[in-house]
Amino acid sequence: MQGSSYLVALLLLSGSLAGCTSSVTEPETTLGCTYPDALNFNEFAVTDDGSCEYSEPPDEIPGCTYEGATNYDEAATVDDGSCEYPEPPEEVTGCMYEGATNYDEAATVDDGSCEYPPDPVPGCTDLSALNFNATADTDDGSCRYIQPHVLMVLLDGWRPDVIAAAHTPTIDMMMQDSAYSMEARVEDTTISGSGHSSFLTGVHRDKHNVHGNSFGDANYQEYPYWFNLLKYERPEMHTAAYHNWLPMADAALDFSVCGYCVDMYVTGSDNSIASRLATDLGTKQMDAVTIVIDAPDAAGHGYGYHPSIPQYVAAMNQSDAWLGMMMDAIFARTNYAEEDWMVIISSDHAGSGYGHGYNIPEHRKVPLIIWGADSPGTIWPAPDAVDIVPTALHHMGVEVRPEWGLDGRALGLEPTGPPDAELGVNLVFNGDAELERGYWPSGQDASIPGWTDNGTLTTWVYGAPTYMLMDNPGPSDRGLNYFGGGTSDSSMYQDIDLSAIQSDIQNGSITYSLTAFIGGYSTQDDRMEVLVEFFEYEEGVGIVFHMLYGRRVVDALSRAFAVALSRRLGVGVRVSVTDNGFMLT
Repeated sequence: MQGSSYLVALLLLSGSLAGCTSSVTEPETTLGCTYPDALNFNEFAVTDDGSCEYSEPPDEIPGCTYEGATNYDEAATVDDGSCEYPEPPEEVTGCMYEGATNYDEAATVDDGSCEYPPDPVPGCTDLSALNFNATADTDDGSCRYIQPHVLMVLLDGWRPDVIAAAHTPTIDMMMQDSAYSMEARVEDTTISGSGHSSFLTGVHRDKHNVHGNSFGDANYQEYPYWFNLLKYERPEMHTAAYHNWLPMADAALDFSVCGYCVDMYVTGSDNSIASRLATDLGTKQMDAVTIVIDAPDAAGHGYGYHPSIPQYVAAMNQSDAWLGMMMDAIFARTNYAEEDWMVIISSDHAGSGYGHGYNIPEHRKVPLIIWGADSPGTIWPAPDAVDIVPTALHHMGVEVRPEWGLDGRALGLEPTGPPDAELGVNLVFNGDAELERGYWPSGQDASIPGWTDNGTLTTWVYGAPTYMLMDNPGPSDRGLNYFGGGTSDSSMYQDIDLSAIQSDIQNGSITYSLTAFIGGYSTQDDRMEVLVEFFEYEEGVGIVFHMLYGRRVVDALSRAFAVALSRRLGVGVRVSVTDNGFMLT
């Protein structure tokens, strides 16, 4: 064999070569059932060959297929026309509008009968308002209410008995609708400075510290002019003061104690301040007003304090005329029909001879008239000058705060009078000295409510050194106060009307017991007696208690020279109705 060399080459082609041709064999077509819901579905089959086999259809279930039918069959597949339907409900006619006043929730058919509420009627729906509208059903905030107003008039040096002697048509008119007393009590000093201060502050002189006509030590910071208290509670109130005595006005209305609390007009002429007040009443709000008239006091000092003195009577006539001018101005106010006015008239002291300043009834008893009070008539027991401020504040709708320390009480709120006598009860009014506060011994002589005090008897507090202490012998159930007679002879009494038990007295079977704790200081033979006297009156039986010296006393020896009160008891039987006799046993 011829030797030769060979080259073996391998050519791998990864793509078609141009110009290169070859033949391709088609894969066989896959035949089968191509319907997925067929039992023999072939997912690889490309061409359906008609071999699909299907499950037998379920048997038809005939029945009612309408859910609203009464015989609806949820298993039925073929409605067989058997559905039965409920009878339609009977129609219920009525008003179907919920906003109507006669809406009927059971109605199925609106019959046009709806009734609708009327349109709202706005107005004042408060029965207590001045403009209450009975037809209004919606309050619109328009209510108007009566507004309280107060005028306080101080007639300096005014005696009660001059009213009857003078021509006083204004006071006579006012008295018909007033609560009043002709025995009102003023400060024991019966001096204008202390009297004005008590009238305008509502406290006694031991608090306001004006004991005469000097105001250097006045305690108006703690016990101010009453406007200060009013404005504290009702700052919107308009207040005005008309004074003819500059020292008093300057002290009581000084800016430091009454800043912005008052419009003040001061002049020495009564006619000027009265005329100015009448003018202002016609043009200003004037919620609370005070005015001081000096005419009676000036006439008393110049000619004498007595209803028999023509000049004193003339001063009263003129004062009444000024008062009438003020009242006419009040009546003429534009809104008078919507205002509730109270006018309080009183004094700082009375007088006798050509002066005043003594602690005697002729100087201490003055008139007090409250026109516009809730309950007209006589005020009992006799009121005090310090009652005026609480009365005015109450009328203005201000409740007195305990921290203010006022001494008085509001007057004219309800009918007053001595209690009717009853069997088995204490007939002595204020016999325990507790009706008002007590005072420091050797201080002022305060009048005692319910008693006529003709001397220096007053109400003292337990606890003053060298006087009665709470633990000194005496009543076991003692209160805060006791009666003290001072350093001179004194007495007080009260009348007790027994007409309510007159028939019991007349049959002679009534007894009475009179009990009192009386005593004194240490070795001093201070003596006090309680005396009962019976009197016949034309229309009944009366009794008078006197506090006197003399009988059934507790002297120093019987007290073992101690500061003490000892109990004394008297039992009496009326002998007859006509001889005024009684027996003590």
